[in-house]
Amino acid sequence: MKKILLTCLCMAALTASAQNPFAYGISATLPEGNQFVEGYAEALPISYTLNAAATKVAINFYKDGATTPVKTVELTAAEALTAGTHTADVAVSDLKNGAYTWSITATGAAITSPVEMDKYIQFWSPYGIAIDNNPESAHFGRVLCGESQASAPSNYFSQQHGGIGLFEFDPQLNFVARYDGGLSMANFKYPKGAQLAAFHVKKVRISKDGRVFVGMLDCVNNPIYELDPNDLSKWTPIFNGTLAADTTGIVTNAEGKTVAIASAAFDIVGSGKDLKIVNLSSKYGMSYSYENYSCNEYALGTATSWSDPISASTMVMPLDGQYTISAQSVSLAYDQDGNGIWYAQYRGTPTDAQPALKHVSRGADGNWTEDYSDIKTVVRGGGIAYNTDYSLLAIPKGNNQLGIYKVAAGTSSTAQQAAALANPTLTELYTITTTKLRGFNDIAFDCANNLYACDNGKETLVEVQLPRDNNDCEVAARSAFNFKVTLSTGVDDLTAAKTVSSVRYYNVSGQESAEPFQGVNIVVTNYTDGSHTTTKIVK
Repeated sequence: MKKILLTCLCMAALTASAQNPFAYGISATLPEGNQFVEGYAEALPISYTLNAAATKVAINFYKDGATTPVKTVELTAAEALTAGTHTADVAVSDLKNGAYTWSITATGAAITSPVEMDKYIQFWSPYGIAIDNNPESAHFGRVLCGESQASAPSNYFSQQHGGIGLFEFDPQLNFVARYDGGLSMANFKYPKGAQLAAFHVKKVRISKDGRVFVGMLDCVNNPIYELDPNDLSKWTPIFNGTLAADTTGIVTNAEGKTVAIASAAFDIVGSGKDLKIVNLSSKYGMSYSYENYSCNEYALGTATSWSDPISASTMVMPLDGQYTISAQSVSLAYDQDGNGIWYAQYRGTPTDAQPALKHVSRGADGNWTEDYSDIKTVVRGGGIAYNTDYSLLAIPKGNNQLGIYKVAAGTSSTAQQAAALANPTLTELYTITTTKLRGFNDIAFDCANNLYACDNGKETLVEVQLPRDNNDCEVAARSAFNFKVTLSTGVDDLTAAKTVSSVRYYNVSGQESAEPFQGVNIVVTNYTDGSHTTTKIVK
């Protein structure tokens, strides 16, 4: 592969798409110990992949924890901006003593309305989707979607690739692999209720720090599993105990107390010691009944298992034993602070008893209070999701339509002061009308505000590019690629404040010019204080 300075060579032409661009797979070739010392090479070899074509790509270097870059290198050549994997040698000889982090900013073309991606993936019964938006993850940008039931048509994508399970895609929806953890995922129906089939992989969630979780609504497996992010074939049950032999899906501990029940929907918030899981559970194999649904929160933190029984302190009371009547099309979405939860349920005709949308807030006393209700909107599919910075909330609003909203807090009472979004108000920004989806069973956003959704009605997974106020998307390189510059001179500042007196270009034959030559150029920048810097470029 040809490697050139300040420009890139596309390695692979990937699927064209309507997507806001961002960089992933960011890496660099660093010296031993990630430390540059006397005599270090003047170029840093980097590699990155763009999910979609960009109008500009910039490499940003940050010194000693600063929030403003001390150096930015723009890659503007056409071959540097296409979708696919690229390499570049970035000049770093002017970086002085210090500890450096770096990032890549991809700038996209401005759009004024949502654009639907041409490509779509056909699933039979998809209810869960998640995206790894943790830049520190080696799998940043990947898309996970669950197939909960086996499909009858042999031409469906999921059926052609193994049937029920968890499917991994890259950010351009190119298939990577399927996983099932070696669990029992055979098709079967329950004798009670509406004779519904089990949903083996229901919801999928990825935490801020890259932990992967899958919910099961089948009463034959643990309600929630954690997957090894580096080997998605390894599934570990979260809830310790004995799974009931009947069709209730109840897990009990050694004292016979209920720890958890099969998961109709769950969500996660926080990371590390602050990670929490809320689970809307269902005794799914039993007859329809409000009492067969319960909602509990588990402060899992860094633990990988849970054995404490549910209790009054774990219950999200407003969502416990009421509202939910069908475990199929229902979702939960935490607010950013973890002290509020949105509840969405698809009903053809919502009522007070079976509402479409609810919000509950945690008070200073730890108790939950209902503070928002909607019994008019038909939340087709029952999905609901925030984007990565929680500035947008996506809510279905009828056949083929998805509303994008801003959320603001109302006036909170003393009892609600723990919740940042108590008594929330919704302001609709725009409506997405899609031809590929009838409803939205689950929704997820990537870091560039591309929205992914799955639908059991039209049996597809699709992606929609959303308009943005800022068309830049900056992604940090993983900490493994941070580096230090240690020079014996003790100079620790860039020549950023110096005044340039002249710039001269030299070709490989030593000829001098005020303008760059075609091909390789040595660029000598002279400053008024008598100093100069030397870099190499290719025109």
